[in-house]
Amino acid sequence: MPGWVMVTVMTAALVVALMAVAVPQLRDVFTNAIDSVVGNG
Repeated sequence: MPGWVMVTVMTAALVVALMAVAVPQLRDVFTNAIDSVVGNG
């Protein structure tokens, strides 16, 4: 397997892992911000 293929696969895996971690946290932050603006929190 060529080196660039390995780099591409590793980069894609890293992006997926970061998204899996970041998306729920960002959603929580966004929800909390909306709640405090609307006044439900």
